[in-house]
Order: sequence, then C-alpha cells, then structure tokens
Amino acid sequence: MTAGRKKNQSRDELRRTLLEAGREILLEEGLGTGPGNLTFKKVFERVERDTGVHLTNASVIKRVWENQAAFQADVLVDIAHDEGRPEADETVRALMAVLERVDLSTVESRRRAVREVCRVGGVASSDALANSTNWSLWISVLAMATDVSSPEQRGQIQSALQEGYGAVAKFWEETLEGLISFLGLRLRQPWTMHQFVSAMTAYAQGCSIRQGVDGYAEIVVRPTGPNGEDQEWTLLAAGLEALMFQFFDPDPEFDTAYSPIGRPHARPDGVDGAIGPPRGGGLAGDTAGEDRSGQHLQGQVEVGIDL
Repeated sequence: MTAGRKKNQSRDELRRTLLEAGREILLEEGLGTGPGNLTFKKVFERVERDTGVHLTNASVIKRVWENQAAFQADVLVDIAHDEGRPEADETVRALMAVLERVDLSTVESRRRAVREVCRVGGVASSDALANSTNWSLWISVLAMATDVSSPEQRGQIQSALQEGYGAVAKFWEETLEGLISFLGLRLRQPWTMHQFVSAMTAYAQGCSIRQGVDGYAEIVVRPTGPNGEDQEWTLLAAGLEALMFQFFDPDPEFDTAYSPIGRPHARPDGVDGAIGPPRGGGLAGDTAGEDRSGQHLQGQVEVGIDL
C-alpha cells in the first residue's frame, strides 16, 4: 500500500474494496463469456484511481485470495448473492400510479383493475429488466454457474444465486400479498403465493432473455381501454394476466364499505382487497370498455416485474 494511506486496511476491508471494484468493472464492461478480463492488474488500477491506494499482488495473494482465479470466482459469488433489485422498485412505482385511480366497487371493476395492473406492470417490468445492468450481470452469472471448472466454486456460486433469488422471491411474496388483498382477490386452491411468485418471476425472466435476443418486446394491441379503445400489451403483460386469473379468485368477503382503500380513487397507502375472472377460469369478459384505470405510462414505466 502507498504511504499516502493513513492506516493499513484489514483483510476484510481489503477484500470488500477489491470485490466492489471488481463488481463495478463488470457492471461497466459486462461479463462476456467469463470473468477472465477481471485481472488483479485492472482491479488494482481501479482502486488506486478511486482511493489513491496502491496495491500489488503481494498485498493480496495468499493474504486475501490464493490466486486470481479465486478472486474472480468470489466476485461472481458476490454478484450472485445480490439481493437488491432496483428494477422491482421501478415496477412497484409504476403500479402505484395505477392503484391510486382504480375503481374497486364491484367485482367487474376489480377485474378491470387486475387487467390494468398486469398491463402496466408488464410494460414496466419489460423495460426495467431490459435496461438493468444488475439484471443482465446476474443472469450472466446464472448461465455461468454450470460452467465453472472448480466444483467448490460452482457450488458457492449456485448457493449464492439461490440465496439472492430467495430474497427477491420473499420481497415479491410480501408485496403481492398486499396487492392481492387490495384488489379483493384470494388464492385459488391448491395454489400458494410462493408458487405464483415462482411462475411469475420465471416467466418474466424468460421474456426478458427473449427480449434481449430480439432487441425489442413484442407488442399486441387489444381493445381493453375505456370505451373499447385500443391499448398496447406486451406478451409479458398478457402472460401475467393469464397467471393472475389462474391463481386467484374474487374474495367473497371483500367489502369496500369497510375498506377506505377500496373506494374509487382512494390512495392505496396500505393494501387490503381482491379479483379474478368468472369461476372456472379463462379471460371471459375481455370486451370493449373494460379498462377505466390510468393509461399514463409515459415516464412511469421503467421496468420489470418481476409483475
């Protein structure tokens, strides 16, 4: 380390500094086919540029990592373990704009609300995941987890991926429990919220990968707007709608008279409600004039649902 550094970093501090530098480099340059371009030399230069600390191989090898390959694997584990999902936050913000204006006074109006939540959430999720460097890096690590030569390192990456995904799934389970209650829905038997989130996130992630290959999200126009006006739907949004109507039914105990957030135009600061298609499933009733909720997507949709 340089003399300019007032005190030596501990082993843990040095490890964290180098992992963060490695992660930043991969976020900027991408992972490509592997972490081979993530050399100690490149990371040391980044740390010195940002902190003024000069590092050498002797500062790290045998002290923090056995070798460069072990460091590269640790960066992948760090990325795989990421529990942050800014794209999920963007999707939730887009949905809040819809929930502030929905009419939940009847079963039919709640069905329209569900449809609009899926439409807006699908667009937001598609955009957010497509533009998320965190997501693209995470999915690259996921693909690479089966191609790491060391069984021990492969196991570490896969374990970290499972923990990171588990945290994201928990976030969506808790968020959607509130949303489902707010919309006046209940789970159909024998489904669970965990199963719905697993299906939803898998479908969203698959659509995001396909969008990355095609370079665009396929759009379908449907007459679901007010007075039968045409509205644009992504395939992700249409799939989410189908999943919602498969997993959820209207809650017969939902009563807007006792739920302030169930009133038309009430702001959903909490969440307590329910909806679905006619019993027996399907999307019956997809007719003109079925969507009264907000169409103001510009500037509010930035990505991915994950809904």
